[in-house]
Amino acid sequence: MWGTIAPYIGSYYHHLDNSVYVSDFILVSLISYISETCFTMVACYLIRCMTPLKILITGVIISSAGLFGSSYITKPYLFMWVFGINLGALSSAIYLPSLWILWNEVPEHKARTSGIILGGYSFGPVPFNILFTMIANPYNYPAETIHKDGYEKEQIFGEYVSYRIPMTIRWMTVAIIIGSAIGILCLPKKWKNRVSTTSNRNPTISFCDMIKSKKAWNLFFMLFSGHSTVSYMYSVYKIIGIQYVGDDHFVSFTGSISFFTSCFGRIMYGLLFDKYYWKRIMVVTYILSIMFLIVFGLCADNRYLYSTCVIFISFLGTSVYNSILIQSDKDFPYDKWVLSYICLAFIPDYALPYVFEKWITPLIGYFACFCILSGLTIITIFQVIFHPDSSISKNTNQSTTDMLII
Repeated sequence: MWGTIAPYIGSYYHHLDNSVYVSDFILVSLISYISETCFTMVACYLIRCMTPLKILITGVIISSAGLFGSSYITKPYLFMWVFGINLGALSSAIYLPSLWILWNEVPEHKARTSGIILGGYSFGPVPFNILFTMIANPYNYPAETIHKDGYEKEQIFGEYVSYRIPMTIRWMTVAIIIGSAIGILCLPKKWKNRVSTTSNRNPTISFCDMIKSKKAWNLFFMLFSGHSTVSYMYSVYKIIGIQYVGDDHFVSFTGSISFFTSCFGRIMYGLLFDKYYWKRIMVVTYILSIMFLIVFGLCADNRYLYSTCVIFISFLGTSVYNSILIQSDKDFPYDKWVLSYICLAFIPDYALPYVFEKWITPLIGYFACFCILSGLTIITIFQVIFHPDSSISKNTNQSTTDMLII
């Protein structure tokens, strides 16, 4: 979602302080995912003393209040931290508790239920992208071209659009609260304390053992290199679209369609991982991703190819986290806490778009950046191929009934 709203918020703060630009606000993605990682680890420990539903409700209330309050901040860097921290906290408060509740209700099909939850996670930005665009820029005013540091071009929206941003953030927060309330009402209220050998088993490895584990490190770097394409695309697709396509509403609807198709991608890959060998699925997926990356870098100025590439790269990217989630469960079936450390890969993963936009893209351009991402994806293919298989059958999911972090 941040990739969609960053140009609007960057424009607003540029009018307040002309020393900041849209590219500076890519930093919010990094802050939000550091926050999400940290609060995910907190949630994993809170599960010892709170039910997932209580964690979810508490997190939504606190983070929504923070998002609403951020709309009154006029200092750009303070806004980045407040908004980023609360956006990440909101995501972590909703995702894992919802997943735990669903796994607790339907323990037989973990990959499938994970795909459904991730599908909802991907669908979330669809209405919010449209809502934010329609409130902030109802008349589809084009962005204006300005020069950063005298030579680099950036796209900034005019004052009419920019000064509607605080109000838009407040309406977005209200929509988040309403959507979360509906979801909470639909969730099962009782937590089933199942007694099983899996849930009561003590950890089989220590923290030092995890540090020495080749499987854990390979999953960490696989998540970083495999997901880097998706994180970069989500962060800059709107910036690229405004610059090359020039139609704000078209670009926003493209983003919404990509998130909508990602919803089905999460579910589809969940079904595929339940049925087929994960390595074959991921190798084919990464090869297709490389193809679309190269086409995107060459044809970003063609609105139809731009739209097609954004949609398919987003769709294919839905497989990455789901594959890591399921494979870590097979590699460490009695040590769920390992996943929280593997997910620290999201921090450098979402730092990458900021580093690229701030220092690398102005020097080498977008096509070269997409070539670098293609190289990372090729490395990921080899990581997948040579990842050691767990002793658990490759076509069978663990019947673990919860995801308690010990």
